[in-house]
Amino acid sequence: MQNNETSAAWMRHFVPLLRPFRWKLVVAVTAMVLDASINVFRPWPLKVVIDRVLSHRPSRVPFLRAWLDTAPFDRLEVLYGACAAMLLIAVTTGLLTYYITRSMGDLAHDFVFAIRRDLFAHLQRLSLRFHDRQRTGDLITRLTSDTQAIQEMIANGITVLGTNACLLVGMLTLMFWLDWAFALVSLTVAPLLFWTVLRFKRRIKFASRRARASTGQLASLAQETLESIRIVQGLAQEEQQDERFQVRSASHHQANLEIVRYQARVVPLVDVFASIGTAIVMWYGATRVLSGVLTTGDVVLFFAYVTNLYSPMKGLARSSYLFTKASVGAERITEVMSIRSDVTDREGAREASQLKGEIEFRDVSFEYETGRAVLSRINLKIAQGEKVAIVGATGAGKSTLVGLLPRFYDACAGEVRIDGNDIRNYSLRSLREQISLVLQDSLLFSGTIRENIAFGRPGASDEQIAAAAVTANADEFIQGLPEGYETLVAERGTTLSGGQKQRIAIARAILRDAPILILDEPTTGLDAVAEQIVMDALERAVAGRTTLIIAHRLTTVRLADRIVVLHRGQIVEQGTHLELLARRGRYARLYHLQSSTERERALVSSSPMIVKEEKDYEV
Repeated sequence: MQNNETSAAWMRHFVPLLRPFRWKLVVAVTAMVLDASINVFRPWPLKVVIDRVLSHRPSRVPFLRAWLDTAPFDRLEVLYGACAAMLLIAVTTGLLTYYITRSMGDLAHDFVFAIRRDLFAHLQRLSLRFHDRQRTGDLITRLTSDTQAIQEMIANGITVLGTNACLLVGMLTLMFWLDWAFALVSLTVAPLLFWTVLRFKRRIKFASRRARASTGQLASLAQETLESIRIVQGLAQEEQQDERFQVRSASHHQANLEIVRYQARVVPLVDVFASIGTAIVMWYGATRVLSGVLTTGDVVLFFAYVTNLYSPMKGLARSSYLFTKASVGAERITEVMSIRSDVTDREGAREASQLKGEIEFRDVSFEYETGRAVLSRINLKIAQGEKVAIVGATGAGKSTLVGLLPRFYDACAGEVRIDGNDIRNYSLRSLREQISLVLQDSLLFSGTIRENIAFGRPGASDEQIAAAAVTANADEFIQGLPEGYETLVAERGTTLSGGQKQRIAIARAILRDAPILILDEPTTGLDAVAEQIVMDALERAVAGRTTLIIAHRLTTVRLADRIVVLHRGQIVEQGTHLELLARRGRYARLYHLQSSTERERALVSSSPMIVKEEKDYEV
């Protein structure tokens, strides 16, 4: 029942994608039927030669029997005609095979292109709650290997299945037409063949499912290791990762070996059964010829049909892994496509036009897991153009609170409002177009520096891009690169320093020119001089914009008009820097602790005997 439901689910997802190619599929299937119909007559020229030329017996050729058996042709004319017919059948089926292979190959690529397009678009629009729980490598495997399995099945498997199915029907029809008793004898082994193929197909599918799952786990571990290669090598943990990879690789290896074993078992069994069936045909046919019931040509024809009858079955047995792998891949793709994001547009959601930027968190609570509150009854109003810093210890809920604004997650209770309207009443895309982000981990994309700065505003001019870079104090180092703004950035920006990546991210946010700006510690990775320049630039950039600043280093809060202190998911203090210092509460303790730590670092760094790398103190 579960397998039927799974099959129905992926059929519901994939059949609509086939509609644009339905006529190409219809023509290809018609060509398969025609190809099979012509191939059914491939042994008949030989039967005509044996019966008419060598034995002077009637040929009994379908549709041509009355004409051919009474026509005044001599032996050589019949022989030449049979040879010509054989060549004509070969050329015709060759052309049809070319067309079928070409059209099904094109259809497979087009179909898989549509699947990958929709799957990638769907993955991008699933909420962060989904991505937080998934392994990226496994999702990439579904996007690549699983779709590739479907492509191979359509291009090769369906062609084999369709052509052979039509061929089987045609051969069986002619066999029963010629001699129904001989046909029944010829098919005595067929049930055993079908039972063997189906029995092992189920086992291969189960093993394939485990193999595909282990492939995703293996890809995830490889991706995690290679993305963190600096940490792995820096901590000399290559052997540990080797062991982890070997464990998962062993599981993948065993699953694939199990598939090979099943395939190795089924093929010899099918060969044995096919040989038994052929032997029965030889024995029965010879006895019938000796008794005068059948001609030698009839037996040769039956022998050819039985041989061809078992060949498709053997081919299906050998290619069962192809169908199974595609079926498992379709299940894995459908599993993701069936997931609906918990952050979606409400019915009737309207476009967010140019927002002013007045923000309100009204009795907001949030939890990632039921019963474990991250934010609890947050009430906070931020005026248009106000700059608010959010500080607190690690895990206090700072990033979660700010992440509710662009709807990375939706609040479990309460409302987040912009300009007096619940943000869920705006379409998700138009809402996010009104917000600029500079996250703590400033990831860059593969491409040029120009493309990275213009990522949030693709249509920006060169002058606008350069102006944003100047404001972010990035223009100077960009101009010093070999290709300037056309310099290619390595994956994740590994060829740039942390400060350079951060300044490009700031330039990206400035260029976007949105009314709401979110800064997640914008001075991370900058030295004292660059930090001062960027802070001055940001003061100009945030002017007139509502700005939320997640502050780990309390020196950053000087940009803010107001400071909000979070502790265990609740607002415990808020006010200006001086007001909070005067209260001598949590903010004052954090500030004095960080100030004393920075003074100690300054003393240590001034000593010529000690070199110490400055590290940010996260509050």
